[in-house]
Amino acid sequence: MTNDNLPRTDIGSELPPPLYNGPDFPENDNPGGEKPNRTLGSKILFIALISLVLLIPDFLIIALVGDREEAQNTTVAEISSSWSGEQLISGPIVTIPYDSISPEDSGGKVRLLPESFNFSANVNSQTLHRGIYESVVYNSEVSLSGAISLAPLESLGIPMSAYRFKEATVTVGIGDLKGVEDISPLTLGDRSLDLEGGRNLQVYAFSRIDEIENLSDSHPGSRSAGSGCMEVQTGIFSPDSLRYPYSLTMKLRGSRSIGATPIGRHNEISISGECKSPSFTGMFLPSTREVSDGQFKASWTLNSINRDYPQAFVGSRAASITASAAIVDMLVPVDRYQKTDRALKYAIVIVLLTFIAVLFAEIMTRQPIQLFQYLLIGLALILFYSLLLSLAEHISFGLSYLIAAVMTIGLLFFYMKGVLQSLKVASVIAGLLTVIYTFIYILLCLETYALLTGSLGLFIALAGIMYATLRLRITSR
Repeated sequence: MTNDNLPRTDIGSELPPPLYNGPDFPENDNPGGEKPNRTLGSKILFIALISLVLLIPDFLIIALVGDREEAQNTTVAEISSSWSGEQLISGPIVTIPYDSISPEDSGGKVRLLPESFNFSANVNSQTLHRGIYESVVYNSEVSLSGAISLAPLESLGIPMSAYRFKEATVTVGIGDLKGVEDISPLTLGDRSLDLEGGRNLQVYAFSRIDEIENLSDSHPGSRSAGSGCMEVQTGIFSPDSLRYPYSLTMKLRGSRSIGATPIGRHNEISISGECKSPSFTGMFLPSTREVSDGQFKASWTLNSINRDYPQAFVGSRAASITASAAIVDMLVPVDRYQKTDRALKYAIVIVLLTFIAVLFAEIMTRQPIQLFQYLLIGLALILFYSLLLSLAEHISFGLSYLIAAVMTIGLLFFYMKGVLQSLKVASVIAGLLTVIYTFIYILLCLETYALLTGSLGLFIALAGIMYATLRLRITSR
């Protein structure tokens, strides 16, 4: 006989499971009456604080990357300085003094540039090593030819009788004189002239900053040690003859770059040789270029209307002439420090995504993870960048990234397997880290679309986290 008015003792079997908000606080272990949501919120707050604390070692590694890059740049500059610096050829430039032509004009010096300028250089590069650092140096055979015309002097309004042609000098600018192994006499008209080393900043001033950034003036070779030149005084010029052909050959040693200034009314510049990674810089890009199998060939065809200085002028235009150069850079493409620095900018994102994944795993498996263990997980993620930097100094960046990622993911896989006592969950976290590190590597390899791809990736990650939290809320009702 049953009595429907009696209270039922099995009513609990029809109720939904109790709300569970974390492994540290199931209902039967909360005698003090602390609210589970408040405890979960506290844990999330502590995880956020741990993430901020991990920025300290992250910044330390960023500083280490900067120190290593500066050490590399300094060492490369020292190697280049010992061998020979950058070479920039400019000339021949004729300097002709003139007498006073009016009370307002007490005389001065006129610079006369060639009518035509033909430059060719054949470069053989090699790599010098010092410890883990390397620098590209080269030997080159250079030839200059063309013609000098006195006709542009007429445009200055100075009478030919005022020029002191017998005191005229010819200057050939060379970036670094210690790189001159051999130089032929300058053939000018029907005469051969022996050039002598000197320094004339009014005619030639080579102050081009290296493509290597962030070098101070205190570092040897940080600024080109050039502005040297070869000069000779000649009495060959005369108003009776307006055109003088010239030619000059030399053997040069140099490092990092070689170039020439388009000082002629018409210029043909050709630079070719051996180099694995040439870069064409300066004011003008080559008219034609070929790069293949460690060989390159580039040529420029330029005219006087392409630059901002005339064929004849009073005073000095040394800076403008230098700035108009056509240059081939032959730097070693070292991007390990730049890529490591870029990777470090994503460190906080990786830490947060990993912590969120571990927190979800903690909730689902009901295995408590202590805050100290979260800190150890974060330190393992930061240690990845130290491994990456140290490996990249000895092997390629791609292989370094792979080894560092495998070591970090493997360490966290075995650690999470021991903490959560679940091979499946540890495998899921390892798979998530694999996806994250793969995505970050893709971003590092991208140039134009890195920001767009990264933004889309973060949006998808946030959407996935929001959906996961929504699912947890549904199953806990």
